[in-house]
Order: sequence, then C-alpha cells, then structure tokens
Amino acid sequence: MLNYLKKIFKKNIDEELTQFYQHAGLEDFPWISIAINNRTLANSLLTKELELQSSSNAFSLKIADTKSGHLHQLWKNQRELAHGFSNQKKEFNQLIDNLIEKRITFFQEKLSHNDSKTFTPNEVTTEDKGLEWIKVSFKILEKAIIQSLTDPNLLFQTLLFIGKNPKTSQEEIRLITFNLDIKFEFLNNGLLRIRVYDDKDKNLGSSKKASLEGDFNFRKREMFDELIKLISLLSQGIKLS
Repeated sequence: MLNYLKKIFKKNIDEELTQFYQHAGLEDFPWISIAINNRTLANSLLTKELELQSSSNAFSLKIADTKSGHLHQLWKNQRELAHGFSNQKKEFNQLIDNLIEKRITFFQEKLSHNDSKTFTPNEVTTEDKGLEWIKVSFKILEKAIIQSLTDPNLLFQTLLFIGKNPKTSQEEIRLITFNLDIKFEFLNNGLLRIRVYDDKDKNLGSSKKASLEGDFNFRKREMFDELIKLISLLSQGIKLS
C-alpha cells in the first residue's frame, strides 16, 4: 500500500510541475524572485525558491535538496497545488535560463537607445570611476561565488529580483549575495540608477551608506554588462544539478 501511495504522490507532483512549466505566458510574468537559502524546507541543506508574480497570478516553487532527492512544493495564489519528489531538473533549469535571458534582453534594449547628450569631461570622469569600481568589486565577488560553487565545504546562497517591482512599479534588478547588496534601476528617462551597499563582514543590511550611488548615462551599458556577467555566473548555482 505504501509503495502504491508513493507512486500516486509522485504522479501528482510530476503532472502539476509539467502543467506549471507549460503555463502560457509564464516567461512574461513581470516580477521574478529567486532565492537560494539554507534549510528553509524539509531541513534541507539548500532550498531553491522561485516566485513569479503578475497582476492576476502568483506562482511559488520551492525545491529542497534532500538525501532522498529533490522535494518540490508548488503553490498558485497561496494555494498548494502539489508537494512531493520529482526529477524535473531540465525543465526547471530551462525556465531559469529563459526568465533571466528575457528580462536581460528587455533591459539591454531599454539602455540601447542612442543619447544625443554631450557629456562634460567631469561627467565622463565620474562615470569612468564608477565603472572601474564596479569592475573591481564584481571581480572580487565573482571569485567568491566560484569558490562557493566548487568547494564542498562552502555554501552558496543568494537573492535575485528581476522585473517590475510590484511595490514601486520600478523596473529593476536587485542582487544580494555575500557582502554586496546591488540594485540597478532602469529609469524612464533612460538613466541607470545604481546603488551598491557593502556590508563587509557584518550582517546583511548593516551598511547604511552606499559604497556606490548615482544615476549613470555615459557608461550605463558597460555597467550593465558587468552585472550580466555576474548573473550568468550566479545562474550556475541557481539551477539544479
């Protein structure tokens, strides 16, 4: 009887996950939230959480990496659809790639419009310094991410938010990983507003003064390219292996 119930249980989660991955317009949901956290479901070493939110629907998918396999919990509009073990890794990974790629392409196009403004030497110098700060800081962060993904004694955790923030209606990308809290806001006037907080070795949110803050125009595309590289690296830890 127990084996029979397990088969029914698995069939249910697989069917619900298949319907979820095939949901029409899933990749067009305006707000994406991804979290990789420690022990948030079934006392797992890691739990990967994906939330998609639109004006009418909200999906929440949690995947716990347990000794028995990947335990899935799927919700729609705060109603649990299914709960059980499944091995649909390829489908999840493809969805992550598609969601991130679509939003990045959208933001690239938003920043690609030619700006006829003539920049002063002071503006160019200021933005060059900002770009250099990002390159150096992100390079250090990349090394820490690679180490956490390759060293079995370390734990990779991160928070990533992409799209139109339902609370502010602002198009943005926010990344919280290791000591950095990074926010890129894509303003309607074509500027890229960047705020980066460095908590160093203290608790998250301890830094009240941004290490880098400003509205950028001259180097906005190069700055966004640096964030894309970082997200591309992070996606390796987000996807199921």
